[in-house]
Amino acid sequence: MHYSAKSLCSDKRFGRKKALAKQRASGKKPNFEVIKDALAAALERRAFPEGQVILERPIAEIFKTSRAPVRRALAELHEEGKLFKFEGRGYKTDNSDIILREEIRPETLGLDDEAQTSAPAEASIIDDVYRATKRSTSIAMTFGQFRIRSEKHSQHFGVSRTISREILGKLMDEGLVGKDSTGHWITGPLTARDVKQDFETRRLLEPYSLETCGPLIPVELLEQMKLRLQEALARTPEDKNPSLLETIEADLHQRCHSFNPNKKIAKFINQSLTPLVVGLVFSDAVRASVEKPGLREHLTIIESLIAGKHSEASEHLHDHLLNAETRTLERMKSLSVIPEPSLPNYLIKIS
Repeated sequence: MHYSAKSLCSDKRFGRKKALAKQRASGKKPNFEVIKDALAAALERRAFPEGQVILERPIAEIFKTSRAPVRRALAELHEEGKLFKFEGRGYKTDNSDIILREEIRPETLGLDDEAQTSAPAEASIIDDVYRATKRSTSIAMTFGQFRIRSEKHSQHFGVSRTISREILGKLMDEGLVGKDSTGHWITGPLTARDVKQDFETRRLLEPYSLETCGPLIPVELLEQMKLRLQEALARTPEDKNPSLLETIEADLHQRCHSFNPNKKIAKFINQSLTPLVVGLVFSDAVRASVEKPGLREHLTIIESLIAGKHSEASEHLHDHLLNAETRTLERMKSLSVIPEPSLPNYLIKIS
């Protein structure tokens, strides 16, 4: 898949002055102006608690865009005296001595789901590139260690190097990508020892987190998760939907935990999810309903949450993680005899 760089961003930092003028001429606001207006309105109505810190990445994720337009919006608000610098990273919403790092939610900025999903085309393209990069690096890491050439990555997708770096940085936060001693981007290898350590971490944190945040998860969201599981269970091996399986894994192991008030726990869990790639790669490589046992376990957990049985859901999750570890280690053995698939040219095998 190759995208024209001209369609990606109207911000001056990407050198798109003509695109910016064209966007304004069409009556459509550039990304940074949309973000700036939303933040300015929230500041004016005092939507932020005293001492709130604002960082680029969380705002970029809310608007589903790169950090460049967020950076410009924050800088302009600072120049206008609406945001304040301090000794730490980012900006503060006031010049008090208080430093507060609470999560900023879309509703704080006066946004609803429709407002977020109607973001400019850049956001959709970046999301597509992120998903494709995640899938390729996930496959690669199960077959050894690979260097990720960021310049080849940006050329492959037709995006700027800034966007490439942001995408790779996000994958680093998820534990899928790292850097070697010389500063080069790398992925893999995923070893049995890594898998065991990640599952040990998850068994300690995930059940506790789910019991804590279970009462905070909207039932409507849980019902949507249940429908996705039922759809996946009804599919045949020939009718697999990898994107659906990825969404289902994220439902239980990321979205549910995002409601935990303790964001450090959610972060540690998120960094221990690397073993999930083994199931997805194996599912792609073997035409069999290998994911069905795991899906049924997911369904039992989600149904317990819907019924308000949070302790029961936590116990089911602990059992699911034990079973998932066994399945993952077995699948890693099977993958060791499967021929290495063709990978994009930005992935260079090292070992």
